[in-house]
Amino acid sequence: MMWKASLFLFLVVVAVVTSQRTSLDVALRHAYRPLRLLGLAFAGRSGDEAENVQRVRDAGKTQNSNARTRSLLQFCDAEHGPGRRSEQRPTSVHRLRPGDIDIIGGMGDSLTAGNGIFATNLVHVTVENRGASWSIGGQYNWRKYLTLPNILKEFNPNLYGYSLKDGLSTERSSRFNVAELAAMSRDIPYMAKVLVKRFEHDPKVNMTHDWKLVTLFIGNNDFCTDICFYPNPELTVSYHEQNMLKTYRYLRDHVPRLLLNVVPAPNLRFLANLSGLPPVCYSTLRFECPCLLGKTKAHLDYYERIMKRWIAKDYEIANMPEFNTETFTINVQPFSQFEDFPRTRTGQTDTRFFSEDCFHLSQRGHAAAANAIWNNMLEMEGEKSGFNPHLFEKFRCPTEERPFLITRVNSRSDFVV
Repeated sequence: MMWKASLFLFLVVVAVVTSQRTSLDVALRHAYRPLRLLGLAFAGRSGDEAENVQRVRDAGKTQNSNARTRSLLQFCDAEHGPGRRSEQRPTSVHRLRPGDIDIIGGMGDSLTAGNGIFATNLVHVTVENRGASWSIGGQYNWRKYLTLPNILKEFNPNLYGYSLKDGLSTERSSRFNVAELAAMSRDIPYMAKVLVKRFEHDPKVNMTHDWKLVTLFIGNNDFCTDICFYPNPELTVSYHEQNMLKTYRYLRDHVPRLLLNVVPAPNLRFLANLSGLPPVCYSTLRFECPCLLGKTKAHLDYYERIMKRWIAKDYEIANMPEFNTETFTINVQPFSQFEDFPRTRTGQTDTRFFSEDCFHLSQRGHAAAANAIWNNMLEMEGEKSGFNPHLFEKFRCPTEERPFLITRVNSRSDFVV
């Protein structure tokens, strides 16, 4: 077990060093891909190995596949219902039905890259199971892996851009999933440029006419491994604001017809309240989140105030008038704002939703996140639901009264459908 833990730490360090864009990139640009591929060769492509996936399933860490789940094709009438593709392509982002989304993309950190979704040991946590990622994975279908793209494929079978299988962000199978392990807020402006370049160079993307949906989820690594090393941690909120303004303006000005989902990072204080974890998790959590784990109450109180300000800033920026036009808008999807992680009937943390390190999510966790963001996209402001561990217990569908993906404009009482 010790060698696996040591290898896990080594691979994480390699991945962190190679995923951050710094001045060293000029000198090490030819070593980036070989180093990451070497790590992947050590770990193995866990999501592509049927026996390994079965072990994850046996551990209860995949979504349920019972008769009720399999019959849920009736959850929404994707072909003939109000969410179907419009007869004429809409010209306003505020009149988009689920079937009108042509291109999908994802930006963020390891939780979007899909690290550890099919992990059965710590080394597997370094593997990016991108095909099953909640916001951008499109491997198989929603019955096997519930993801946002797999839901949208029911409304538009020609949806394009989702990741297909395990792999690095530089591999073709990742498509428009540009998320990176260990990414932070400061990496997002560069990540946006990478995404735009992929859009522009892909012959299957019509930059002018296609409607694009991109989901951004960032902040976990800033909270866990960065803010406590600043001389003045309070300033990190301002730095984050600058990063997001730069990112949103770049996307608005370079990507015609874009709907941007922003999922705020959760208040990670809940990590300090996890209980009943496997012993190894208490070590991995301290390694992956040294700014918050093993600290005093006063320390946690201080950093929690910063996290709350950061999250509030996400809302404030997204709702600025400059980010709401007929062809571009930002929707904040707040399902991530929970105070505690799912628990079992005995009150212990339900580790079925966690990967092996108890920080990243299992496929079961990713499926619940996909269910949650889908619901949020169809829910009015002030009525958006949270993370629900009971898959499909609530699954929203477009209605005749509200056939469009909800935005700040079409949710107004004076909006005419």
